[in-house]
Amino acid sequence: MKIAFVGIKGLPARGGAERVVEGIITRLIPLGVEPTVYCDRSYTPAGTLIPGVKLIRLPVLPGKYLRSTSLNILAALHAVFRGCYDLIHLHNIEASFVLPLLRLRYKVISTSHGAAYWRAKWGPVAKRLIRLMDVPFVRWSTAVTFVSAKDAREFQRRFGRETVYIPNGVGLEYLPDRTGAQKILAAHGLMEKQYLLFVAGRIEPTKGAHLAIEAVNRLENRYPLLVVGDLSQVLEYGRQLKAMAGPNVRFQGLVEQRETLFGLMAGATCLVFPSLVEAMSMVLLEAASIGVPVVCSDISENLEFMGADAIYFDPAYIESLIEQLRWLLAHEQESRQIADRAKARIRAEYSWDIVAARYDELYRACVSGAGGLA
Repeated sequence: MKIAFVGIKGLPARGGAERVVEGIITRLIPLGVEPTVYCDRSYTPAGTLIPGVKLIRLPVLPGKYLRSTSLNILAALHAVFRGCYDLIHLHNIEASFVLPLLRLRYKVISTSHGAAYWRAKWGPVAKRLIRLMDVPFVRWSTAVTFVSAKDAREFQRRFGRETVYIPNGVGLEYLPDRTGAQKILAAHGLMEKQYLLFVAGRIEPTKGAHLAIEAVNRLENRYPLLVVGDLSQVLEYGRQLKAMAGPNVRFQGLVEQRETLFGLMAGATCLVFPSLVEAMSMVLLEAASIGVPVVCSDISENLEFMGADAIYFDPAYIESLIEQLRWLLAHEQESRQIADRAKARIRAEYSWDIVAARYDELYRACVSGAGGLA
């Protein structure tokens, strides 16, 4: 079964939907899937090889709005006029404008990784345009899947169409690189198990970094906070974060090496995850699978898969975060027990093997026309 993946930037993954595609494709190959991934040639280095995966690198137009738009258009054109696939797997609702073109020839499974129009990095006009994509995403796809159970329920209610919830997963192939992490920590004057960690691929207001910084500024025991991620997405917000940061806050750019990032997670006292909007966060999922104590916002998307295995705070009240950090730092044994419980459950229930098998089942039902799929 030949399947093309459209709607992501490319591979190897640096975050977001790319991690999901990377997580499932190598596990789909033993199940009889021949995957092709359309890539932005500036994202996927020349000569990149992933055994069993065909990577088609395409040129794109520069610019925040044109880059992904041009990539998705060229990918769809290539798939329709030069490709030969049994199925297309489209990722991200905002890429749904190419669905009418893809459906000229293919059945398409589309996956939502969260609503982009909630992200502060987009302006009002862009948000309105992105929100319009909800309609073709639901109406034109052969089947629609969501990494968020909440979003799956909401879209089913709004459009009266059956939706499929398939969560993100974790794998055990990336082991924490403590040596690489130590170099970063040393550059910031930090030591293992003596710092708090905030991680986001793209740091913008809905990720809540300002809450983490304010809480650490006001924390009496002066635990340092390491903020990891790209501050360039919303430049004014990045400047605000640096302006408000006290002496115990350190900034580290994007850590692209997965093993090194996991090393930073494994060495942290806890992960502070104050996100205001999520679908199903890979950062939170991966940190939990490593066994890192997690203090996270009590939004429903986090509660649904973390359950009782995290320490929650109300993001509307900064005192709530401060109090939970105080509790964690004063109760090392109890927080470690919570983290160990999360690690065991997440690895058992959310492995990429399970997730890939669910996609494979849906692919085959879609290709065969079973289950009333369009």
